[in-house]
Amino acid sequence: MGSSTSTSRSSGGGMGPAQSMAMAGNTGLASATEKQAQTIKRTTGKSFKAIGQKIGEVGSKYRRPADVEKYAKDLRTMEAGDVLGAKKFTGPDGIERVSFVGTGMKDEQGRTILSKQMPELKATAPTLKQLGGDIARGAMGYRTIEYVNDKPTMVKKEGLIPSIVNAAISGKLSPISALTSAVTSNFFSYGDSKDSGTTPTTAPETTTEFAELQSEIDRKRKMAGSLVSSAAKGRSLFRTKARTITGGMD
Repeated sequence: MGSSTSTSRSSGGGMGPAQSMAMAGNTGLASATEKQAQTIKRTTGKSFKAIGQKIGEVGSKYRRPADVEKYAKDLRTMEAGDVLGAKKFTGPDGIERVSFVGTGMKDEQGRTILSKQMPELKATAPTLKQLGGDIARGAMGYRTIEYVNDKPTMVKKEGLIPSIVNAAISGKLSPISALTSAVTSNFFSYGDSKDSGTTPTTAPETTTEFAELQSEIDRKRKMAGSLVSSAAKGRSLFRTKARTITGGMD
């Protein structure tokens, strides 16, 4: 019996510290290894409890696991950059980044890292079916679990279309302003998003990253416009079929 237990643990069948924390009530850490959990705790200063809750919230929001592996990896990069003298700065887009200029750090492809956004815990990249679900929830709204006073609470989030309609009706925002605000939100943010990793040729406030951000905003605008257009076509087609059926019955 002793040898079989030993074999099970050595082959990965044993329960690691992070899994033990999950069994103790911190279910969010069930998807993290001990090394990942320790990295996140050390670099963010957050407790295991807070980390587990955040992982659970991201999983609930996107209906799939948080990309804990990439998050911990990005945090280790930031930690190494800090030791080498990397500097935090806020770009012209208002997003906080870390400049690696002068550190000599390179990415996995051997390219000199210019700068990176401060890491955020995001969902794993979606499958085609999951992407459809993301678009539907982002457009119409969704319910998700968030921790309020340490208690898991079901919270309702307003979608893109209701936001546009409500803003236009109330007169608080023009339809275009409401659309821009909703589309540039971070709902469609996943764990495989691209970070800047090119050879630096300018100061940290480079225009290249700003251009990439603007390109991403334009892409999301087109996605939202296509979604609204498809919905309108669907309603038109339904009405046409209804008239055809009614005419046939006459």
